[in-house]
Amino acid sequence: MSSQFAAVQPHDVLFGSREKVGPAIDHYASVDRIYYIDDSGIPKTGLALYSALGVSVRDSPQILRAWHRLRDDWLTTHGVPIDFELHTSRFLGGRGRPGGGNPLKIERYRMAQEALDVLGVQPGLSITTVYCDYAGNWREAKAVSYARLLRRLDQQLSLTGERAALVVDGDGSEDLYEHIHHEIRPARIPLPAAQVPAHTSDWLQMADLVAYTACQAIAQMEPKGFMWGWYARHLPKAAPPELC
Repeated sequence: MSSQFAAVQPHDVLFGSREKVGPAIDHYASVDRIYYIDDSGIPKTGLALYSALGVSVRDSPQILRAWHRLRDDWLTTHGVPIDFELHTSRFLGGRGRPGGGNPLKIERYRMAQEALDVLGVQPGLSITTVYCDYAGNWREAKAVSYARLLRRLDQQLSLTGERAALVVDGDGSEDLYEHIHHEIRPARIPLPAAQVPAHTSDWLQMADLVAYTACQAIAQMEPKGFMWGWYARHLPKAAPPELC
C-alpha cells in the first residue's frame, strides 16, 4: 500500500476486520465512500469482470456489524471460525476444512446465499459489476473491464458529489490498476486503488463473493447451474452486470 494512500485511510479503516473496527471510518473527511473491488472470470474463454462494493463512511460500521453477526452464527451453527477466509471458489468447491471440519457442499451453498442476503439488504451498500469477453485475450478483457468500472464509478460519484478511495484484492505486484487510473484520471477518485490481500479484509471477501456470483450469472456454465440466479435473487438492488 502506498504511503500516500495510508496517510488518508489507515489500516483499520481499510481492512474492516473484527479487531480493527475503530477508529470510526467517518472520522476521515478525505473521502466520502470506499469501493472494495475484486475480479473474477474464466481465462480460457476470455471472460473477465470486476465487482465493486461501495460503502459510505457513515454506513460502514453497521454493515460490518451485520457481517460479523453472520460470521458469529456460522461459528455456532457450522463450526466455521470467524477468521476463516471466505474464498468463494474454494469454499463452494468443497475445498478447505474450516476449523478442522468439512461442511457439506449443500451447507456451503446455503451459507454463501445467507452472506449474499446480508449484503443485499444493506441500504448503505452499492454494487456495480462490469464485464468484457475477449476470446483468447483475458488480460485485455481485464484491462478494458477495469477501465469501464473506473469510469462508471466516477460517473456515479459525480452525480452525488462524493469523492472515493479504491481498495482491490492484491499483493502490490499488479501494475494494471495504477496504469489505468493515470490514463483515465477520474475526477472523483484521487488515488489509484490500494492493493490489499483479501485474507486480511472482510470487505474484500464480500467483494470476492459478489464477483464470483456475478461470474456464474454471466457465464452460465452447466456445472454451476445452481448459481445462475443468485446474483439477481439475493442482490435485488444491484444493477445487472454491465457489458463493456
